[in-house]
Amino acid sequence: MAKIKQYFMGMAIIVMLTSMLTGCQDLKFGDDSLAKAPGGGDTDIDLIYSNAQYARRALWEAYSTLPYGVNAGNTDKLGWDILECITDLNHSCLGWDGCGSVIYYGGAYTADLENSSGSTKYNYTRENNWTGIRRAFLFLQNVDRVPDMDAKEKAQLKAEAKMVIAVHYSDMFRHFGGLPWIDHAYNPTEDFKKERETALNTLEKIVGLIDEAAADLPWALQGNELVEWEGRFTRAAALGLKARILLFGASPLFNSAAPYLEGEASAKQLTWYGKYMPELWERARVAHENFFNELQQKGGYDLVRSGKTPRDVFRSAYFDRGNGEILISTRVCYAAPDFWDGNYGFMQAAGDYGTAGPTNELVEQFGMKESGLSIYEDPKYDPKNPYKGRDPRLYETVVVNGDIYYGRTAEIYVGGRDNQSNAAYGPWKTGYRLRKFLLDGGGATQYEWPAELTGKVVQWPYLRLSELYLGYAEAICKATGSTANAYKYVNEVRARVGVGALKPGLSPDQFIEAVLTERVCELSFEEVRWFDMIRYKREDLFKKTLHALEITKNEAGGFNYTLKELAPRYWSKTFSPKWYLSAFPSNEINKGYGLIQNPGW
Repeated sequence: MAKIKQYFMGMAIIVMLTSMLTGCQDLKFGDDSLAKAPGGGDTDIDLIYSNAQYARRALWEAYSTLPYGVNAGNTDKLGWDILECITDLNHSCLGWDGCGSVIYYGGAYTADLENSSGSTKYNYTRENNWTGIRRAFLFLQNVDRVPDMDAKEKAQLKAEAKMVIAVHYSDMFRHFGGLPWIDHAYNPTEDFKKERETALNTLEKIVGLIDEAAADLPWALQGNELVEWEGRFTRAAALGLKARILLFGASPLFNSAAPYLEGEASAKQLTWYGKYMPELWERARVAHENFFNELQQKGGYDLVRSGKTPRDVFRSAYFDRGNGEILISTRVCYAAPDFWDGNYGFMQAAGDYGTAGPTNELVEQFGMKESGLSIYEDPKYDPKNPYKGRDPRLYETVVVNGDIYYGRTAEIYVGGRDNQSNAAYGPWKTGYRLRKFLLDGGGATQYEWPAELTGKVVQWPYLRLSELYLGYAEAICKATGSTANAYKYVNEVRARVGVGALKPGLSPDQFIEAVLTERVCELSFEEVRWFDMIRYKREDLFKKTLHALEITKNEAGGFNYTLKELAPRYWSKTFSPKWYLSAFPSNEINKGYGLIQNPGW
């Protein structure tokens, strides 16, 4: 079999079967929907599904639409920015028109903007979502007629196609709530106008699709399969995605006694369930329990636990391919041998321009390694030497002053070697610089790209096992009202990097807050924090004043650390719950096929 890396690179521009795949035209809602392919699409479809090799490649094309969170270029969502930029963990210093931070920080975001801008956090019609869903359904509807493929492989590939659909719908659900549900690839004569399903119906349909897929997927890839087919969906991936989406669905955003904001969409239960449903927390708990029970029986996945240092362990957990911890991964690259280099969009934006400006609020959430306590509780924390003895994940998430950097000591203080470009660009304007995903890359005019990145295909860890550990702890607490059996799952994640156990005796509310903090330490810059903020309706985090840290040398040879307020964001003083969900493009609303706008937009 041809190695999947030749074809399966998330959102890459893959040149193959150009003439044969014209029948797989993209699904577009509105005036241009479902135009016939030139020459008649049926002939092309017949050709594709006359051969197993061609059919497989059609599925890899569906795989290629899966989300990739690291900005690959200026045409991606948020226009050079990253999703963390609109959380409390990161502040973008890009500042030019068209990037996501300008739109959101200044309050310019509107439903009308969704019609044309490529800089919003998730666009309903341009995220490859409907493209992927249509390609997957075309595969489902045609693969049974492939003559040289056995029934077992057809069943597995169908399950993988269903997972492509489930991933896209899961992402849309988290951004929009209830959605129009597409159940096949439409032909030009069909009525494709679909109204939004309720939020609960959408959740149930996603879960149902995942259950169908899980039944026909292998639990894990084995041996040489990991080399040949790394990145393909497994049963573990399916059950993990089910646990994640049920946790989100059980959370207060949709699962409350009252809607987060009144409006037509709320009245029709498109953005909440119409009541509080405690049983959803129990379903989330059971979904996690089922996953871990099967994991215990079958193995195949585990937290990364071995490495020279705890830092190495943490880096491997999110970065290394085939590490046994990542349940769903995607990747993107340009043509070999370029891959990731100094011209790659993320390397420039995060390494030179300042899209990745970790806030002091992020850094303060990393506690002390030995005790496991926060910096506010541990008497050994020294504000004059604030980075000593901290959670090792801190140093692999951001570059801090005095740490190892390019094989030497990082000089982030004002006037230091690494702070010279502060006036022109923004990579140090918050007092910190991103290390996660970027490693020691960036600053193309000053430094060489690190060996860990140069020429590599860098995966996106869409779903990691550690997230399920923390999700299980949360679901146990919320479903049972007790923390008795929940601590061990948080402490398992901490222990693998040598961090002390979570403080005992926390109330359920305190425990949930601790879990959310742990998710920051473990999953920062993996597109988790935004969804944690909105699912718990954390208005306080939206309105919070964020800070940079200015570091200067003092006469005694040490450093002074001064907090500086970052520019306030529009919602910090004029917050509305409407920010929890994205707006549908106004053009789509106006086309009259039953799409109802989210409240406030």
